[in-house]
Order: sequence, then C-alpha cells, then structure tokens
Amino acid sequence: MNPNVWHALIHVGVALLIAGLSLPLLLRMIPMNRFYGVRFPQSFRSESAWYEINAFGGAALLVASVPILLLGVVELLSADTAARPLPGAVVTLTSLLSACLASYLKARQVDRRNRSHNGSEEPAKR
Repeated sequence: MNPNVWHALIHVGVALLIAGLSLPLLLRMIPMNRFYGVRFPQSFRSESAWYEINAFGGAALLVASVPILLLGVVELLSADTAARPLPGAVVTLTSLLSACLASYLKARQVDRRNRSHNGSEEPAKR
C-alpha cells in the first residue's frame, strides 16, 4: 500500500474519532467531570456553564473534523503516490487549534456574562 493511502486512512480515522468524541459534548450528555470535556476553569464554575461551554466545544470540534475528513478523502481519491505529511499536519493542527481557541473565547464570554448577571463583576481599576 502506498504511503498516501496510509495518510488518507489516518486522516479519515482521526476525523471520525474527533467527530465521535464531539457528539456527546454537543448533545450535552456528559456531566461535569475532570476527564472528558472542555475543561477550562470557567467550565467548572457552574453546571449551566459546563453544559454551555461543552456544547459549544463539541460543535467546534465537529466542525474541525470536517477539513481533516475532506483531506483524507482527497488523499484517497488522489492518483499521487508521493507521501506528503506536511499538508495533513497543517490542516489537522489548524483545525484543532481553531476549535480550542473558539472554545476558550466562548468560555470567557460565558464567564463574563455569568459574573455580570450575578453582580460579582469586579469594578474597573482606574
């Protein structure tokens, strides 16, 4: 089997794994825990924050799996037999880092909103 097929199968497998792990988060099926989920400090401030941040993180991971899956499909359909690991690494890392950054920004947004609703927003320093 040529190296391109191996890379393609790895990318398809990674995309399916990420998508499979993201669905329970998106569907709010995972209760607060320290092992599985989007575990920023803001996630642990309340149960509602946990579910909101994890649902968003699950959606972000599901979206991030799409370019990885498409890369794998393109590699499978390609007649090129040369191994090119760099595009796969760039697509995978960019997709996952984008999902992580989006989840972090959502966690900060949820935390700011909850703090302002609870009246515990710290006054601005002068």
